[in-house]
Amino acid sequence: LAAAAVNVRFPSTMRLGAFTNPEAEVRDQAVNMTVDACHWARVVGAREVVVWPQYDGYDYHFQMDYPRAWTRAVHAYQEVCDACGPDMMVSLEYKPTDQLSRFALVPSTGSALLLVAEVNRKNMGLTLDLGHMLAAGENPGQGVAAVGAAGKLFGIHLNDGHSRLGAEDGLSFGSVHSTMGLEVVWWLQKTNYSGHLYFDTFPINEDPIRETELNIRRFKSMWDRVARLGSKLEGFLAVHDSMGAMEALFEQTCDD
Repeated sequence: LAAAAVNVRFPSTMRLGAFTNPEAEVRDQAVNMTVDACHWARVVGAREVVVWPQYDGYDYHFQMDYPRAWTRAVHAYQEVCDACGPDMMVSLEYKPTDQLSRFALVPSTGSALLLVAEVNRKNMGLTLDLGHMLAAGENPGQGVAAVGAAGKLFGIHLNDGHSRLGAEDGLSFGSVHSTMGLEVVWWLQKTNYSGHLYFDTFPINEDPIRETELNIRRFKSMWDRVARLGSKLEGFLAVHDSMGAMEALFEQTCDD
């Protein structure tokens, strides 16, 4: 058997990003690790290095400076391509979402092609994974056609899978859908709930103590908010006045 490529997987010490890490030292480590993979590719007779940047993404809104992260990624791939040499293909395997980074910096075939264009190196291309393309809601045939026409299809992973994302993110309570969280708390009060409250979250990349403390503070704040609105919300619900309820919540937020 002949080796076709060496695949790069970054260590968990780069959870805040490999090529996009806020620390320059960590970004340099990621680049050096990938360049080293090029060396080992030559040793085993391969002419391609495939990079799956599983940590170059984010879970929360306001977690990442998107333009800065994009620029860092472009510069990192340029460094890798130049150091590995024109005879070694460097291929990005994008994946739109993963439990390690719910939103990838490069989440689609189109954005991957844009990154390749900005890197602007002949030895930079893409490895397409059909399962990843399905997860991105894409038609794999169209993606293959586009990347192939651009002369940047360096590899392809043939597989299949359900196109419906079945992931449970387990993010901090109310961090994405705050109005939904408020309504949950409202109905807990309305039904006189007196049982336990469980924060079933997955703080994989966060300090679990800080995350738990934030969950508790946010819940108590929401409890106080809906308690203060009280009968006003009752009136809106009675006549199905959604805008009245939204305006009351907005005005309360402004007053707070």
